[in-house]
Amino acid sequence: WYQRRVRGVILNQHYVLPQCSPSRAAFVTGRYPIHTGFHNGNIMQGELWGLGLEEFTVGEMFQEYGYKTHAIGKWHLGWRTWRHTPIHRGFDSFFGFYFCAHDHYHYTCGLGNGNKNKTENKTENKTERRMKKYNKKLLKQGFSIRQPIPDSYWKSNKEKSKSEKYFDLRENYFDENHKLVDKLRYDLQGQYSANIFTDAAIDKIKNRGEDPFFMYLNYMNVHSPYQAPKHYQDRFTSHMKANKDRKAYAAMMSSMDEGIGNITKTLLAEGIYNNTIIVFASDNGANVGYCRDNEVVEGGRVFNKRNVQRIEPGSNYPLRGGKRSVFEGGIRSVAFVHSPMLKVKGRAINDLIHVVDWFATFEDIISEGSRKKPLYHIKKRLPTDSISAWRAISKGLPGKRKKFLININTKGAVKCGPRSPFKAIRKNQWKLIVGGGGPPAGWYNPYSPPIPSPPLKYIELYNIELDPSETLNLAPANPSIVLDLLRELKQYKETMVPSIRRKKIDLTPYLHEKVPTPIDITDPRNSESFFVDEGRYRNDFQFDYSKITDQMNESY
Repeated sequence: WYQRRVRGVILNQHYVLPQCSPSRAAFVTGRYPIHTGFHNGNIMQGELWGLGLEEFTVGEMFQEYGYKTHAIGKWHLGWRTWRHTPIHRGFDSFFGFYFCAHDHYHYTCGLGNGNKNKTENKTENKTERRMKKYNKKLLKQGFSIRQPIPDSYWKSNKEKSKSEKYFDLRENYFDENHKLVDKLRYDLQGQYSANIFTDAAIDKIKNRGEDPFFMYLNYMNVHSPYQAPKHYQDRFTSHMKANKDRKAYAAMMSSMDEGIGNITKTLLAEGIYNNTIIVFASDNGANVGYCRDNEVVEGGRVFNKRNVQRIEPGSNYPLRGGKRSVFEGGIRSVAFVHSPMLKVKGRAINDLIHVVDWFATFEDIISEGSRKKPLYHIKKRLPTDSISAWRAISKGLPGKRKKFLININTKGAVKCGPRSPFKAIRKNQWKLIVGGGGPPAGWYNPYSPPIPSPPLKYIELYNIELDPSETLNLAPANPSIVLDLLRELKQYKETMVPSIRRKKIDLTPYLHEKVPTPIDITDPRNSESFFVDEGRYRNDFQFDYSKITDQMNESY
């Protein structure tokens, strides 16, 4: 960390979205989630929607400038068709997984609620299903009346997931005949995810060829499940005995740090370190607090133990909240830039930088070279929300960004997060939250009991420069500032596109031998409607590829 600081720049005010998919969509496109349809949250495990095919990606931008591009690790931007996968989104190769998370050793995951059968009774809730199961036992014993569920049933029949596990680790590239290769990497089961992703990155560097390259490396660390090799965990045994998850969490961070160090050593050994820029950032704040089905329990208050999940091991302290909330702990991301190419090094900057800004920043860096435009890049560029931060990062000059939209969520009901629609914006030192920024909304110091959140107000205003921990709501004393920020939010809302989230469906047709398998864009299954309300949702694959496909074939 010391070496990265003295030779790099720490970004103290680098902002992302509070969940994985929206942050990744913003990074890849340079566009706010309200402009890509990701404003209502994550692609849940097994859901069939993704980044719209009309979007122009950062990978395609690098390819236009003659770069080889590689995506490694977590994708989480859709896999319904091959056109949604990285190999068709501007990356020459992909090694990793399509879903949001899986076991760090076996690369398997369940599909959660994403594999709902379409014929299921939608009005039947979890309690109804449990009562049916309990009453079936009574019928076998000769009873024929509907019985209430006794407390003893909950204790003796804890619902453990028995869902099937699906393998999700693959390598994609085009062979010498321009045919897509989809290689399932069962041979890597048993090896730790951070290690294999590091090895893949090192291999790409060593076999890079003569062209410059862009590598989009996404470790799954420190995403749950909290797993790490024993020799990493042993480093933290002496002072983290009480919390096994926190010890594993620290070990996961340590293994990732070692992997990044090994990649840096490879750059040095290959003689390209002096011409390389490394950007490190997280896609959301750390997972904090207690999470249950119906509410978040804060400050150690546990209302119903049978529904309480584990306390999450992360911490954003002294920032408030965490992953899924729009308080600073959920959206202010750890980030730094490391490179000999920086003009002024060894410092931290407080300029506002949003995750969408990397698109323009990267183009600002590479645009001095000769521009090359392959024939298959005939998609027009959509307007971006990106502002280059390169002069602030490299030269220490004032940054250009003075405001940014945090998000406008029209759905709410984020599990273990906000339950109502919300919106938020940052302008200069002021931050406005409308509709509630959490949960989680407390302050979680890993070395002391959590500080519970005060009751959330519908409108909250904070001066982030003076109060980065968001302890004092200044909205009642500053009505003119609130009105100004509400006008800004209204202007953003006028540019918002419909959400592309879809209802749950039966995924069985997309699973082959317990492996999620994308289908071709021309597959008849794509004619089926997946929308709850056609007027409120838009299609993420309505894009005419026939002309592009013909030109690609002609170019080959």
